[in-house]
Amino acid sequence: MRNFPAQYSLQANDVMYFCHIPKTAGMTFRTIIEDQFACEDVCPATLNAQLRKLTLEELRRYRLFRGHLGFSNLPALLPNKRVVNITVLREPVARVISHYDYIRRMPGDPHYAAVKDMSLEEFAQRLTAGKLGKNIQTYHVAKTTQFNLNQLSVEETLALAVESLDEFGFVGLVERFQDSLFLLSYIFGWKPILNSRRENAAKQKPALAEIAESTLEVIRTNSQLDAELYQRAKATFEQRFDSMVADLLQRYGATLTDYQSGAYQSGAYQSGAYQSRTALTVEQLAALLEQHYDQRYRELNLPTAETVTYDFNQPLRGDGWQRREYPLDSPTSYRWMGPTPVAMLDLPIATQTDVWVEFQIICAKATQPEIVNGVKLFVNQQPVSLSLLQGDRDQRLLYAQVPQSVMQSSRPFTNLRFEVSQTLSLNSIDPNNLDKRLVGLAFNLFQIFPSHLKSFSSVAASFESPPWQEALAFLQQHAQPEEPVATLLLFRLHLANPISDYQTWLKKGGFPWVVLHKGMPDWVDMLLPKLAMQGLTPVLANEVFVIFTSHKLPRVSYANPHVKSLYVDYLRRNLIRAGKHLRQKLRSESGDLAEAGQPSPEQAKVEAGRK
Repeated sequence: MRNFPAQYSLQANDVMYFCHIPKTAGMTFRTIIEDQFACEDVCPATLNAQLRKLTLEELRRYRLFRGHLGFSNLPALLPNKRVVNITVLREPVARVISHYDYIRRMPGDPHYAAVKDMSLEEFAQRLTAGKLGKNIQTYHVAKTTQFNLNQLSVEETLALAVESLDEFGFVGLVERFQDSLFLLSYIFGWKPILNSRRENAAKQKPALAEIAESTLEVIRTNSQLDAELYQRAKATFEQRFDSMVADLLQRYGATLTDYQSGAYQSGAYQSGAYQSRTALTVEQLAALLEQHYDQRYRELNLPTAETVTYDFNQPLRGDGWQRREYPLDSPTSYRWMGPTPVAMLDLPIATQTDVWVEFQIICAKATQPEIVNGVKLFVNQQPVSLSLLQGDRDQRLLYAQVPQSVMQSSRPFTNLRFEVSQTLSLNSIDPNNLDKRLVGLAFNLFQIFPSHLKSFSSVAASFESPPWQEALAFLQQHAQPEEPVATLLLFRLHLANPISDYQTWLKKGGFPWVVLHKGMPDWVDMLLPKLAMQGLTPVLANEVFVIFTSHKLPRVSYANPHVKSLYVDYLRRNLIRAGKHLRQKLRSESGDLAEAGQPSPEQAKVEAGRK
């Protein structure tokens, strides 16, 4: 890292490679690095065997490689590309102990059979990286520069690893993991990364005091190269970190309040686990890096737009989110809020008008209703009112109408902050769900567009259909703006009227307009009797909708095919239900008679016929 620029923006020809060394917080770090890239830019292979299955053409499409790929010669596979190497190192004795414990608790590990009955001291002398012994950090770092190390002596390999380390774009330390993420953010101009994840981490770690000194000495003896490499990396890290802090204070220090005082008491850091060489708290350093991120983004001179569509297939533009996840039936990824009940997004948009903010929640039935119903949205720190546009038990599309005054910001982004009442593990709700992370709600889509451009809504396509257009035009012509309408909530896109769903109308009644969607039989069966009782009659009918009103407008005949089919289908469903109920009742009565030793009605008829 000594020879890499202090600040660097990845170029089109760059490929980033995270060299994942076992038991160096790599699984957590891997998900954090993936956050910075679009899905399509991330190579799916994380093991050498997986990488070999990809064609050269496929490999050259990706911009991020990560995983245990030490036995693949990436530079040779990616000619004409600049490979920017990054990694995380760990104090060697702690790494060996962690690796030993990991293998012994993972029966699926390829080394489990060999290691499960070994002592730690035996492990420290076996399963080595050839002549390099347990110095696998040295081994993997050296291989990024020279793939074949067979002809090198141990001393030459260490020298090569040191040389390689100096060219790395970033080298973090497990022992200073949060500081490492801050330095990573600073170097590449990313939003400050606050770590809240623990992927593949041991629940309990053995204390060094519990391990025999003779065993520790064996580990040290077999990890001397890694120890030397680690000390070199640590010295470089401290120099680069201190330079970063000095630069941030010089540029933005005047904006800090209560410098060198206070403590960060939020989210994942309230435990006091965070430690830094500086007098800055996590919160203060994150605030400085946030300004640095804004400035680096401005320097990219990216064009702004008046509409933004964002999903999690794109690089993460915020914090407070769990790792990216992929549903089986959709190409669009999603994320849960968590572990804290606050999550944010920074979306670049330039607008001189009121806007419509729209977002979709999924997996709602996996969590608690009060969490779903209590979600709040703040735009540029201002609370806005949310309304439902479309939804069912598992998925909801909500929106907010935001005035142009709220959209004004000194930052190059519009900040969206989502809050819920609490986070909890899905396992605590459903023991069959193995997910024990603390999560709030799951999101998969966000849109911001000017209020007059409703065609950008994710549900606007419905109104391209002639039956929808006909129903909308009729309401716009005949319904007064102050009159409430019971219909699908997405009519809020185009009607100024107060729009309520069918459930609200069933509870309250009294609406002068009800727009019945014929493709929702459960609601049709509940609504038709009440429509008749309240004296509402059909005034428009087509393939999709029947509009009922209490106003004196020309009626549509009940003999109209679109109205007639509505009632015929309603009667047919009720007859089917009645038949099922009668059969169930007869079966129940037959069972009761059999228990009493009496013939059932059918048996009685048969017996009477015989006589």
